[in-house]
Amino acid sequence: MNRVGFAAMTLVVIGVAQGTQAQEHAQLSPASGVAHGIPRICADAGVASVASGAWSNPSTWSTRRVPSTGDKVLVTADTRVSYDVVSDARVRCVDVEGVLAFRPDRSTRIAVGTITVLETGLLEVGTVETPIAADAIAEVVILNQPIDTTIDPEQLTGGLVGLGTVRIHGALKTPTFSRVAAEPLTGQTSLRLEQPVSGWRVGDTLVLPDTRQLPQDARGENYVPQWEELTVAAVSGSTITVSTALAHDHRGARDGAGAVEFLPHVGNVSRNVIVRSESPAGTRGHVIFNNRADVDIRYALFKGLGRTQPGVLDNVTYDARGMPRHAGTNQIGRYSLHFHHTFGPTAPQTNGYQFTVIGNAVDDASKWGITVHNSHYGLIQDNVVYNSRGAGIVAEDGTESFNVFEHNFSTRSEGSGDFAPRSGYGGSQADPGGEGVGFWLRGPNNVIRNNVAADVDAVGFGIAAGPLGEVRIPAFKGADPSKDGEFTLVDAAELPLLEFVGNEAYGAIQTGVAVGWNGALSQSRVWHASRYAVTAFPIDRLTIDGLVGRGDTDVLNDVLENPTGIWFGDYASKHVSVRDANIQGFRVGVASPFIHRTTIESGRGDGVATIEDSYFRDYVGVAVATAYARSNSMPWTKKRVIIRNSRFDALSGAAVGQYAPAAISMNYGMAPGGSGAAGARHRL
Repeated sequence: MNRVGFAAMTLVVIGVAQGTQAQEHAQLSPASGVAHGIPRICADAGVASVASGAWSNPSTWSTRRVPSTGDKVLVTADTRVSYDVVSDARVRCVDVEGVLAFRPDRSTRIAVGTITVLETGLLEVGTVETPIAADAIAEVVILNQPIDTTIDPEQLTGGLVGLGTVRIHGALKTPTFSRVAAEPLTGQTSLRLEQPVSGWRVGDTLVLPDTRQLPQDARGENYVPQWEELTVAAVSGSTITVSTALAHDHRGARDGAGAVEFLPHVGNVSRNVIVRSESPAGTRGHVIFNNRADVDIRYALFKGLGRTQPGVLDNVTYDARGMPRHAGTNQIGRYSLHFHHTFGPTAPQTNGYQFTVIGNAVDDASKWGITVHNSHYGLIQDNVVYNSRGAGIVAEDGTESFNVFEHNFSTRSEGSGDFAPRSGYGGSQADPGGEGVGFWLRGPNNVIRNNVAADVDAVGFGIAAGPLGEVRIPAFKGADPSKDGEFTLVDAAELPLLEFVGNEAYGAIQTGVAVGWNGALSQSRVWHASRYAVTAFPIDRLTIDGLVGRGDTDVLNDVLENPTGIWFGDYASKHVSVRDANIQGFRVGVASPFIHRTTIESGRGDGVATIEDSYFRDYVGVAVATAYARSNSMPWTKKRVIIRNSRFDALSGAAVGQYAPAAISMNYGMAPGGSGAAGARHRL
């Protein structure tokens, strides 16, 4: 069945000799990034729309009856079907060549195996002009049924697959997350926010992160979580009453003198448009958009989705004839909300972007929450990602360019503990982006602005996945970088961070920001990180401007605790500038580079660290590490550390460690394997 919307269609027969079963293997011609195409399992639909009208009207359908359990349904081109029912009929699949529009003024539900929006199709579940009414709920429930790998070896079905136009818009909920105005403490039944809320309703689910700075004996396997899920009982302006009393304290950050400065956020993860798995414990659904899909999704909830699991991938493999020989048990790319080689329309959307993701919530993602893969010029804004595995918000392979990640809240991302390097996708490669990260971006070429990462296992913002070599970046909006003339080939090492401004990480994390690219980190804050506020190992040059770091001095009562504000102790050549920093409550404010024998012998010992116009109230303000090995044929080589126009005040309340408090410490014992002999020290 070859209908409008298919430039070409092939039959791929896998494990079926002949007959009508072969029609089930009809696939779209391979789309960008989907090597073997996307299976069209509804190619032989038994129920097709013959006129525009309501889904509930038998006259709309070729069968003169409403679609029911087991049906394959086609919304044909040139017809507009209004979905107007709350139905438990288990529809096998729906292909959309025309328009499938959910009624915005009433509650609706469809239970379906796969919805495929074809190139000519439009799926509409609310629009910017007419969102789903606040007193209605629109649900897409992905059925709990096994994927037939004989007709779909890459397991793309079982979810929402978008190749055409998708518009989803639930009722506004603003803000989607807010900072509290007072510390939430055990026993309280209300939260006071910084601002009044709109669209927050009784019954909504809120998430409040664990804000502690975890000591060594409370991390890893010893971690006992203290984040909380709360249910809204009443809303009055900026005061939210919850149905049960808080079980834990969620304290804010204090300066070195003990005054409260920064408070945590609370996120709302309820929406009235819901795409969910029927059974998260069974076969989960997933959402994927590809190629020229034109996608605008706002104020929807994606719950219990994704089939890719943390840990070692196990993908489908093919023989020399292109026939599958192994069905993967942990197929890559089946994430909760996934933009996969999504280049968008040839002309940008009216807001200037190629895809738009605003105000949504992702809850209980099997691996990554929102994933952008080789997709560009997207807007990802005001979203709340909660309870993901591996990472919350991801730019997957480092080619992603000119996307704007702005004012999103990522909290509770659990790490798999399987931290193999990201050098490929094969089955032997373990878990890329699986450490437990709020925002994990492999490459530098995106805008990361005013986001919040809280209470994730490892790193708030991880932009440090190793060298990429030459990558293709789009030459213009709407470009397909797989095509000649539509990309620019650049060495990723020459691309600085496009923008990293105003971001915040805190609470039950090990490291706030880990960055491995050139560029600048600007006007950001990290508090209650147990290891580092910022760890930096740039290719060559990095500026850290306006960083505010706060440690919990109570944790420093254990002399084994050694949190550091800024650590750039890698021994390759580095030029790092720290300016206008305000770092308080750490064992060490800034730990500067040290020298290793390999650095000297390679001639890469000429890095300069500059620290200026900054304030430190830490046990040790700046630790200047020294060389600890040398070549027999070379003299000692030294890194240069320049400290100027900075103030150092004493930190009270921290237990005395191995070394005495100091403003600036230069101590051989700080180098790995050091003898502990005291070097120069400038006391506070």
